[in-house]
Amino acid sequence: MLLLSAWKLKFTPLALVLSLTVSGVSTLLFPIAINQSKAAETTQAVTGVKLSSSKRFALVVGIDDYPEDPLRLPVSDAKLVKRELESVGFEVTLVINPTIGNLTEARDAFVRKIDSSGDNVTALFFFAGHAVQFDGHNYLIPAKSKLLSASGKAAFIDLAMDAQLGILNYLSESKASQVIFVLDACRNNPFNPGHRGSGGAGLAKMNVNPGGPDTFILFAASPGQVAFDGDPGASNSPFSEAFAKAISQPGSSLPTVYEQVNEQVRKITDGRQRPYQEGVLFNFKFREALAAPVVASGQARLLETGFEKRQYDIVNDGYKLLRQTLAKKSINDIQKAAEGGDAEAQYLLGIAYNAGEGVAADPERTAYWLRRAATRGFSRAQFAYGQRLYWGWGETEPNKKEGFDWWLVAAENGNASAMLNIGETYLYGREGVAGQDLAQAEKYFNQALSVGALEAETSLGRLYTEKAKKAQKAGDTKTFAQASEKRLAYFQKAAQKGSSDAMYWLALMYRYGDYVKLDLPKAIEWYKKSISAGDSNAAVNLAQLYADESATGLGKPQPEEAAKYFRIALNLGSKTAGVELADLIRNGKVQVTPKTSKEAIQLYEQAVVNGSLRAAAHLSDLYLKGQLAAKDLKKAEQYGLKALELEKTTKPDSEDAWPMYVQIAYTNLLKLYKEEKLQPAKPQLVKAIEDRVGLLNVNLKRFTIPITCGTIKSPFQVYVWDWKLDKPPTTAQFDWIEKARGCEVPKDVVEAFEKLYKIARENNVSFQELTVYALGNTNNKK
Repeated sequence: MLLLSAWKLKFTPLALVLSLTVSGVSTLLFPIAINQSKAAETTQAVTGVKLSSSKRFALVVGIDDYPEDPLRLPVSDAKLVKRELESVGFEVTLVINPTIGNLTEARDAFVRKIDSSGDNVTALFFFAGHAVQFDGHNYLIPAKSKLLSASGKAAFIDLAMDAQLGILNYLSESKASQVIFVLDACRNNPFNPGHRGSGGAGLAKMNVNPGGPDTFILFAASPGQVAFDGDPGASNSPFSEAFAKAISQPGSSLPTVYEQVNEQVRKITDGRQRPYQEGVLFNFKFREALAAPVVASGQARLLETGFEKRQYDIVNDGYKLLRQTLAKKSINDIQKAAEGGDAEAQYLLGIAYNAGEGVAADPERTAYWLRRAATRGFSRAQFAYGQRLYWGWGETEPNKKEGFDWWLVAAENGNASAMLNIGETYLYGREGVAGQDLAQAEKYFNQALSVGALEAETSLGRLYTEKAKKAQKAGDTKTFAQASEKRLAYFQKAAQKGSSDAMYWLALMYRYGDYVKLDLPKAIEWYKKSISAGDSNAAVNLAQLYADESATGLGKPQPEEAAKYFRIALNLGSKTAGVELADLIRNGKVQVTPKTSKEAIQLYEQAVVNGSLRAAAHLSDLYLKGQLAAKDLKKAEQYGLKALELEKTTKPDSEDAWPMYVQIAYTNLLKLYKEEKLQPAKPQLVKAIEDRVGLLNVNLKRFTIPITCGTIKSPFQVYVWDWKLDKPPTTAQFDWIEKARGCEVPKDVVEAFEKLYKIARENNVSFQELTVYALGNTNNKK
């Protein structure tokens, strides 16, 4: 099905809806039944809902009379749509089982009615029946068609109705101001494969007349999918049922109708049928709302969600464009242009509501204006709206499928940021695609490169990092070397063009000797270049290098330099640098003074406000020990319980999810209750805390295990102690290594700790002591 809607405040609507179901063949001709109604005269009182005063005409066609391949529901679908259109003020002409001649007559009469009705006409055409593509044209198959046995293009021209030339073009050339054109059709050719012509399977794209009325086109299914006729017991097809329901709702604008239809069809068909749109969404409501919508007063902004910088570059660009525009025009000028249908103004107004620039920050209005600009074909808005849906910006629940679809639309319109995001989704097999697909990822990255995207070569470098990783795991040294050489070349090219991300990747390669020779001075050089280009991650990593006391560091830590770069990272917007700097002060790595103590406490407190479990656990520790601040048992408990609360909402792939952070909180709480004799604020939690901690004042044992991160093999330390949970404490640590760091723990290592834990529990001995004994024997044997 194909549905189009444009956002212009030009009220001369013409709605055309085509509902085609192509799942079989059609032959012969059947009689026609035409029924006209004057619904506009009687529908004002329906449910007390206000209707628009514009003239509304609809031509609804349903054909199920195909002797060799009959359909059950098109006539039922057409009648359902007719009823609902009448309820929202349309004057409907219903045509049942027409021959080609009857359909032509109905079309001509419909156009004459439009042309004789003056201004403010919305025309809607709906077709339910078989359709097929031949040589790039979509043909609506009339009743009793003999096309199954026909051959050659001439048969289709003579015996079927060309949807573009015979319907849509007629409406585009009429005096209608707005056209809605909907096809509920299987996009696979059900006829003789020889009839597919050069167009192949699926219906062909339909074109909107640039100088004609605003037109919205909606296919019921995406290319290569089937538009289902309905389950055996169903009264209507999934699409027709969803469409009829959506247009009858108060406040049913074209965008909301499309969104509701899209959602319901996917739900009914378990995702097997996904509506697809072309054209423009215009400002038209089937039925006005009962009252003005309630606008939420949330304060969330797109730039405060903590996503990687590349995920909202488009919004940064929009904000710059907004500021430039506001230097010349007022926000009222932008609003007026947006309401008049200017897509760029609508985009800027969405950014203004997002940033609170000239208007009060409002997530709902942000979404509303981004969506309007997106439906008018503005690719930046399409990408930004896709971001909002995919990542759940503001108060929006994430909708991965819808967000990914909007990226696809933006990419088709040449938006490089969308191409990069689509490629990244395929690269990592994120939700929205079936799984990891490196070929598809490379395709979209190369598309972005072809339009000059700065980060395209960086993305290709990450793609070949993934290929090198797979080759290394498979023991394919030749492919590993080839992939590594390519990723190095891509990162170098992107770095030369100013990509801070590519500079950061080069720093990592030299930092760990990943394919290139380990070279810490060169790594520091690339880190600093990346920082100069604005990369906060590079500043955090350089600070960590200066603070590193292990053999992989600089030999001698430089904590003052580490503190310097953590502060730089903070200024660049890092979400983790504050806690890292506070940890540096807390651990005495920099000089502890009243000033730095106060700084650390403030950094921790701000991080807790932002949802940091790690900061809450460390504040609990500070107040329990009286470190950097006076000892305060109530505050120690408060922050310990806060850490336990944040454990429920902390994302498993975040730094804060490292299990040892929340373990600090559990241990501190048990110390408060057992040693400090503090009365628990939540006594119901004490048993769970005891099970989690085990014995107090028993030092944790630390073991070094091998892990593989990408193409880098490195040591990692995990902790072992005795607790009363079903799985060993190492399991959560291994899970975090994989989810947060993207690294792999050898399977035999994981299984070894699991077996030891099982033996310890079955024999009622200490897991910690058994692990020390077992690994000690292993080392002795080696």
